[in-house]
Amino acid sequence: MDSRLSESASTGNIDALHKLLRENPLIFHTISLCSNENPLHIASGEGHVGFVREILRLRPQFAKEVNKDGFSPLHMAAANGHIEIVRELMNVDPKLCSAEGREKKTPFHFAAMKGRVDVIHEMLGRYGECLESVTVQKETALHLAIKNSQFEAIKVMVDWIVRMKKEEILNLKDEQGNTILHLATWKKQRQASVCLFSAIPNLVLM
Repeated sequence: MDSRLSESASTGNIDALHKLLRENPLIFHTISLCSNENPLHIASGEGHVGFVREILRLRPQFAKEVNKDGFSPLHMAAANGHIEIVRELMNVDPKLCSAEGREKKTPFHFAAMKGRVDVIHEMLGRYGECLESVTVQKETALHLAIKNSQFEAIKVMVDWIVRMKKEEILNLKDEQGNTILHLATWKKQRQASVCLFSAIPNLVLM
């Protein structure tokens, strides 16, 4: 990627972006041919919502591209908790929250791992099926939230699961055979265990 384009994305400088486009109207085509990362990855990670909107207006297909590490722009925005950018990217396609990156981790998985509650609400409100995505280790977002002690994220997801009548997700096992209750019990996470039992009183260790 042209270093000037990379700089404009990292600083959110829309004027610099348009100056580059006037100089080279084919600059986005060059990125597609020669780079695994596009300016939307950079701006999404940095939180420049205005720049993101402009790139999406000019090149919406960039929202679906993955970088060399296997991450989409939505992975970057979700991990960093940039809720406005999450909304803009999901306007392109709500299913992007289930796009698989490295180890099949989705943007929703990263939101759960980092405890980004606003992002979790947004994604579940737009595409509830993201709750069912699992990593290569067969971990759900709840497994990842428990492993990272994200108690508020756990509560939010459990509330959504009950509301959506998808309680079977609570009994899914990772590749080690652990349900989320196994993990919460093993890690002595009383707060998580109480949350699970209060939501599903008949939940048992399976």
